[in-house]
Amino acid sequence: MKVAFAALTDVGLVRQNNEDAYVVCVAKGRHFIPPPASNEGVTEADARGLLFAVADGMGGALAGEVASKMAVEALARAVDDLRAEDDDETARNRVLDAIRLANEKIYEASASNPQQRGMGTTLTAALLRDGRCLFFQVGDSKGFIFREGHLHQMTEDQSLIGKLIQDKVITAEDAEHLEGGRNIILQALGAEPTVRVDVTTASLFEGDSVLLCTDGLHGSVRQKEIEEMVGRVTDPGKLAEDLVREARDRGGPDNITVVEVSVLEGSAEARPAGLLSRLAGILKGKP
Repeated sequence: MKVAFAALTDVGLVRQNNEDAYVVCVAKGRHFIPPPASNEGVTEADARGLLFAVADGMGGALAGEVASKMAVEALARAVDDLRAEDDDETARNRVLDAIRLANEKIYEASASNPQQRGMGTTLTAALLRDGRCLFFQVGDSKGFIFREGHLHQMTEDQSLIGKLIQDKVITAEDAEHLEGGRNIILQALGAEPTVRVDVTTASLFEGDSVLLCTDGLHGSVRQKEIEEMVGRVTDPGKLAEDLVREARDRGGPDNITVVEVSVLEGSAEARPAGLLSRLAGILKGKP
């Protein structure tokens, strides 16, 4: 699988510190900790795969920055542990173990250091390998696949609003107009001794894109507008810049982090036609 990717993080216009983080783990284990403000390139996946993630930290003082950095560092180490001979289940479990270990470490640091008490972080990660994408979700950052002009959310928000949508109390369209409850998340790394990680797997094809973002983007720019921008701009670096600029133009009330991955050469498997291709190969699990 060959991809073009871009990652960009921005403090926004209101916050003093950037508590977001991202990680880019590409061929031969090359990754960036702490990540620069922006990063882009073209790479081919080796047999272990490629991993991308965003994290939105929370907590007093600089604790949110600590938590989000701990989360992405744990993921980088997980990719180093992947093996070419790993099947999808083994690779999935290695990433899950890394996320659970990060949760334990953040929780322990929060409990032992008064200055970091109550810190935590969301985490949304995408592992691309052999024509598939495995999404890992904790919190309310989002992961999407863009295909045939449509942006499909592949992660479920572990938030009060997300639960109301899942329980069919409100629709996703209703949620875009709600003000209250948007920042109430039900899961975060470091909040409890154990964490539930939602996992979604989908097939990837040439021409697809994977988009990860924190709520600095999706809380300011509606999904339909993001979809239109992804469909209009094909260069990942320019798209990331345009998305961040749009969020800033809406007031930039939160830190903004975007990771965009365009599949240049995907699975050897033929792309299904029409509506079926939009949902091909989607499986969900909640370990």
